[in-house]
Amino acid sequence: MKNFAALMLCALSSAFNTSAYSSILAVGPIPAISDVSPGLKKNLDSLKGRIESSARDCAETAKTMNSIGQYSSSIKKILDTGEVVVLQVSGDMICDGVHSSSYQYGIAFEKASGRRLDLNQIYNIASRQDGRLFVRPDLIDLVKSDYRAVNENNPSCLSAAGWEDDLANLPITFSPLSDGSIVIYYAAPDVSAACFPALRLKPNEFSKFRDAKQASKYALP
Repeated sequence: MKNFAALMLCALSSAFNTSAYSSILAVGPIPAISDVSPGLKKNLDSLKGRIESSARDCAETAKTMNSIGQYSSSIKKILDTGEVVVLQVSGDMICDGVHSSSYQYGIAFEKASGRRLDLNQIYNIASRQDGRLFVRPDLIDLVKSDYRAVNENNPSCLSAAGWEDDLANLPITFSPLSDGSIVIYYAAPDVSAACFPALRLKPNEFSKFRDAKQASKYALP
C-alpha cells in the first residue's frame, strides 16, 4: 500500500510538472475570403502552417528553459477584391518566460493563381535591397511626422537615439486600405518594437508613385 501511494505521488508530480510547463498557443483562423481558388487555398494553408510552426518552436524553446511559452497570432483580412486578397498577420509571444516579442506584416495574394502579389509594383512607396523593402527617401519625412504623432504620448520613443535612422533603414511590409491610404509595418527589433506601431501614409502623399493601371487591374484603391 505504501509503494502504491508512492507511485501515485510520483504520477501526480509528473502530471503537475507537465502542466506547469505546457505552453499557451493560440493561432487564429484564416478569415473568410471570397472566390478561393485551389492555388490560393494552398498558399493560405501554407501561411497558417508557418505561423503554427513558429508557435511550436516557441513552445519547444520554453520547454527547454522550464518555462511556459505564450504565443498568440491572428490573421486579419484588410482587402478582399475580385482579384486579390490583402491580409495583416500579427503575433505576440513570450518564449523564455521573461522577454516578450511581437511581429506584424502585410501580405497579398492573387486570387486566381494564389501567388504572392508584390504590392510595391503597384504603389512604389519603397526601394528594394537584397529582397527587402525600405521606405523610399522622398517619403521619409512624411513617415517621421506620423511616427511623432502616434508616439505623442510615449516620450521615450521620441527621445530614443536613432529612431529617425531606423525609419529609413528598417525593412517594411505594407497594406493598402479601402480608403486609399497605406499602412506600413516595420520589422523593428524587440527592444524598440513598441515604438513602431503601424504607420500610415495618406493617399495624396504617395499618389504620384502609384501605378493606376496596375491598381485597376487588381481592383485596388
